[in-house]
Order: sequence, then structure tokens, then C-alpha cells
Amino acid sequence: MRHISANSTGRTSAHIAHALVGQSNVTLLGSPEALLRIGGSVNGQEFGDTRDLLRRMQHWVQNNPAGVVVHAAAVGDYEVRDPAASKVSSQLGEWSLTLHATPKIADLVTQWDPQVYLVTFKAAGPDTGAEELVQTCRKQLRRTCSQMVFGNVIGDLGATSTLVDALGSEAFERREDALSALVARIRAVL
Repeated sequence: MRHISANSTGRTSAHIAHALVGQSNVTLLGSPEALLRIGGSVNGQEFGDTRDLLRRMQHWVQNNPAGVVVHAAAVGDYEVRDPAASKVSSQLGEWSLTLHATPKIADLVTQWDPQVYLVTFKAAGPDTGAEELVQTCRKQLRRTCSQMVFGNVIGDLGATSTLVDALGSEAFERREDALSALVARIRAVL
């Protein structure tokens, strides 16, 4: 094994970035795959892991006061602390890794700039019902001080998506419709 990963496609972030071009200066902090999707119309910066994204996001937020952050990145929730400095011999037979929680980037954004307009994403477990999804998004809205949370259910991304803000929630049968509504709300604040 060379690496443990759960890479995202970057489709959502590329879609949102393209939809906002011309409305504002857009910077996409993305995975290599996400950056392949944006072409030359969007300023793209590659991040490597959760801590790299944290550093880049903090720099962007602190240098763009009262900006808009759409945090759609599927970042790693855990990392190996103190990974092996060199190749581990396959003669060991067994080798254990201990994973530690990474910082929750979404929880830090409004600490860096309380005036930022923050949109976060929440992927709920596969058996999450519609009302439970709304409640999960409301918890994230409060915890992160987001203005809006885009929620969906893992394994059912093409189906119901929900937008939750301080005024309430709105469910969409198609993810594309929820993304269009999200972009329209962001455009209204730019």
C-alpha cells in the first residue's frame, strides 16, 4: 500500500467557481483533479492535504477581508501523526498506524475573519432521512458560524440536497437545482 485516500472529483467546487466568474475574483483551492476542471478562467491553487488547505485558506481569508468562502472541499478528517521517516520493511509482518483528528477548517474560518460570508458543506451518513439531514446541517451552521450549509447524503448525491440558513431550509430533488440555488444566493451577497 502506498497511500490511503478518499479523493473527491472536484466537480462541485469547479461548478461553483465557474458560475461565479465575472461576478467576482474567484480563487479555487482544489485538488489536482478539481484544478483540471476549471481551465484558465479561474485562479486555481493546488492543496496537498488538510493542513496545507488550512494554511492556504487562512492566508486567503486574512488577505481578503469580508470575502466569501465556499468550503466544499472533502478534506481528510484524520491523519497519521509522525509517519515513518523512511521505507518500512515488509519483513515486519504487521505494522500499525494511529490516526489523529485533523483540525476542522470550517470551524476556524470565522475566527480568522468574523466578517467572512461562509458556506459549508455537510455529507451525512447513507441512512440519513430528510429531517435528520436538516438537523445535522443546523448543528453545523451553529458550530461553524456559516451563513449557509449545503447538505446531502453520502451514496445518494444525485438525489435530495438541502440548503440550510438562519431563516430555514429548502430541499431539492436534484443536486443540480440545489447548486443553482446556492450560486444564486452567493451572487446576491457579492
